[in-house]
Amino acid sequence: MDYLKNPMARYVPKHFEVEQLCELYAIGDLVNIDEELGGLFNVNLKITTTSGQYVIRIHSGLSSKNHLNAEKVKLEKLLEHEIPVLIPLYTKEGYYFSKLHNRFVQLTYFVQGYSFNFSIEQVYNMGKLLKRFHDALMDAKEIPLPFWSNYPSNDVLKEGLQRLKENQKELHKETDVKEVERLYFKVMEQWIGNDRYLTKSVIHGDWHPWNVLFNRNDEIKYILDFDFMQKGECIHDMAYFLWAIRNEENTEELGRHFLRGYGSLSIKEVELLPLAIARASLFFLCTSSFVANPAHELNKQIIEQKPYIEWLLSPDGKMRIKALAT
Repeated sequence: MDYLKNPMARYVPKHFEVEQLCELYAIGDLVNIDEELGGLFNVNLKITTTSGQYVIRIHSGLSSKNHLNAEKVKLEKLLEHEIPVLIPLYTKEGYYFSKLHNRFVQLTYFVQGYSFNFSIEQVYNMGKLLKRFHDALMDAKEIPLPFWSNYPSNDVLKEGLQRLKENQKELHKETDVKEVERLYFKVMEQWIGNDRYLTKSVIHGDWHPWNVLFNRNDEIKYILDFDFMQKGECIHDMAYFLWAIRNEENTEELGRHFLRGYGSLSIKEVELLPLAIARASLFFLCTSSFVANPAHELNKQIIEQKPYIEWLLSPDGKMRIKALAT
C-alpha cells in the first residue's frame, strides 16, 4: 500500500481486519461495523461485538511508539488523581497498542455523553478540570514530542515560514507571504524570552470543547484524544481553548467563565495571554506550507487568522483578553 507511505494518509480497515482486531483484543465476535466517527488525522471506527460497543482508532503515520508509551504512563497518573481520561484497552497479550499496515491501532470502549453546548457551566468545568490536569502532571517527566501537533513551537513556526518564503514562493502572492512574516515577527518578538517565566506542565495540547464529553449536569465525563500531549506552557491549553471559541457571539462571557474555572493566573500569564492566543492562531498561517494545497490553505488562513491576530495585538484586544482573567 504505497499511499500509506504518506504519513497523513488515513486507513480504514477492511471487514476481515476488524474481525482480526476483535480477536486480538478479545472483545468477542464482530456483529457490525457501525460508522466512522469524526477525526481529522485518525480513523475512528465504531463497532459492535458480542460483548459490547467499541471504537477502533487507526492512527495516522504521525504517531510514534515512544509517545504512545509515555502517554500511557501519563494517563494512568491522571486516573490516580480521579481525572476522567478514556484509556485504551490492552490486547490479550498485554500490549497498549497494535499495528496494522504500519499504522498504530488502539481500541477503547464506545462511551456516550453529551456534547458541548456552549453553556456557562460547561466552560467553567472545562477550566476547572484543565487546572487539575496541569497540577497532576506538573512534576511529571518530559514526554517524547509527537511527530506533529498543533503546538506552535518556535521551530515549527520558523520552518513553516521558511517553506512559504523559499520552497513555495512561486505558489503564493508575495504580499501574502510578507504579511505572514510581519505577523510572525510582531508576535514572536514579544513572546520569546518572556515565555521562560510561564508555568509549565505536561499539557493536553488539543484542549477544545469537542475533545470532551459531558454528563447531564454539564460536568466532564471523559477527556478524549491525547495525540498532542507534551511538555509546554500551561497557558497554551487555555489560549487554544479561547482561540477555538473565538467566533461565538458570547465568546468573552464564555472565556471569562472558563478562566474563572481554571483559577488565578500569574501576572506574567495574564500579560502574555493575548500573545499566547495570537501564537496559536499564527500556527495555522505558518503551517499552511505543510498541507497538500498550500496556496489554497494560505489564502483561507489569511482571511481567518490575520484580522484576529491583529486585534489580539491591538491595545483594545490586549485589554479585553486580559480582562477575562482578572
